[in-house]
Amino acid sequence: MLSQGTILLRIGFIILSLTSFGLLMENRQEAGILELIRCLVFVGVYKLGHLRSRFSSLGYAYEV
Repeated sequence: MLSQGTILLRIGFIILSLTSFGLLMENRQEAGILELIRCLVFVGVYKLGHLRSRFSSLGYAYEV
């Protein structure tokens, strides 16, 4: 069971990712900055423990 905050974080990250990928596909100048922000958000959320999985193999993939 996930908390409401965790669900909102994941939804927000998905929206951020889709926006970033769309800008990358359009070859827009802001894409690089948004992609950097997306990667930093992912690392931050992962380090806070909101992306822990029950499957140990996924933990290794996140670390890579």
